[in-house]
Amino acid sequence: MPKLILEIPIINGCGTLSYLDTFDRLEKMGACFGAWVPKSIGPYSRDPGLREKYGWGIEKPGNPNPVVVHTGHIQLNSMGLPTHPVESWIEEFESTPLRKPIIGSVYGNKPEDYARLIGMFDKYVIAWQANISCPNKEKGEKSIREIMTSKSELIFAPLRDVTKKPVFAKLSPAEDYVGLAEILKEHVDGFVCGNTEPGLVIDIYSRRPILAGIYGGMSGPATKPKKIKMVNDVYDVIKGSNLQIIASGGIESYEDVIEYAIAGASIFELGTCFAKTLHDGRVIGRTNQEIVNLTKRIWEGIQNFLIEQDITLDKLVGSLVK
Repeated sequence: MPKLILEIPIINGCGTLSYLDTFDRLEKMGACFGAWVPKSIGPYSRDPGLREKYGWGIEKPGNPNPVVVHTGHIQLNSMGLPTHPVESWIEEFESTPLRKPIIGSVYGNKPEDYARLIGMFDKYVIAWQANISCPNKEKGEKSIREIMTSKSELIFAPLRDVTKKPVFAKLSPAEDYVGLAEILKEHVDGFVCGNTEPGLVIDIYSRRPILAGIYGGMSGPATKPKKIKMVNDVYDVIKGSNLQIIASGGIESYEDVIEYAIAGASIFELGTCFAKTLHDGRVIGRTNQEIVNLTKRIWEGIQNFLIEQDITLDKLVGSLVK
C-alpha cells in the first residue's frame, strides 16, 4: 500500500483556509505546511449531462449565517458542506500552481460518487481524504455521517480501481470508529482521526439554536483528549501495518503534535488555531502573517524537541507506554 511522505508533516484541516488562492499566499509567505487540503469536493456540476447521468446537483450553498460559534475552548460550525461545481474546482486547480502538494478531499451523496470524483481529480493531488463522517447538514437533510457510515465498504472497496495514491478514511469520534477501522483497514492506506462531532448551543433569550444549521460540529482545544484517545485506539487496530493516521483536533502547539505522535499519528492537521480569542472574549481569524508565524513556531518546536530527546518522529509514533 502507498504511504504519504511529507517533508513537513503538518497540513491544514479540511474546511480551514479552504481554497487554493489562500494556500498560494501563505506558501509565498513561508508558511510551514507540508501539503494543502482544499475544502471537500462534492457531487455537483454545471453540466446537465453529468447531473442527469449521476443524479448530481448544480452546487451546494450550505447553511446561511450564523455558521460558527465559539464557547471558550470549543468551536462549533454548521457550514453544511458547501461546494461549487466540479468544473469550478478544475478551473481552480489548473489556474493556481502551488509548490507544495495537494491532498484532495471528497464527499458523496451515494457510495459511487466517491470513485467518480476521485477519478476526475486524481491528477491534481498526491493523496485523498474520503469524508464519510461530517455531522454538518442543512435543515431537512441527513448528514454524510448518517448516510455513509453504514456504506463505508461500498465506498472504499472500488477506490483501488481509480487511484494508486494513498486514500485516508475520515472517521468521527461520534461513531464506532474502531469497528470501522477494522472493516476498512484492508481497503485504505490510513485514517483521519477525526472529524467533528455534533453539539448544540442555545440562545437563552430566544430559546433558539444560535447556529442556522441547529447543530454544529465541535472542534478546538477541549476536544483534544478525546481525539488523542481516538488516535491511540485506531493505532492499536493498524499497529504493525503500513497504514498511517492523520490527527486532527485542538492542535495549537508543538507539544500537542508530540502528544498525538506518541498516541500513533504521523501527520497533523491544524484548524481552530487559525482563530484567536481577544481579551474581551471576541474570537477573530488570525492574519496570514500570524498563521505563518504560528506554523513556523510549531515546526521549530517539533524539531527542537526531537533533537533534545535524540529521537526521530518515526520512532516517536505509537510509542505510548501503557
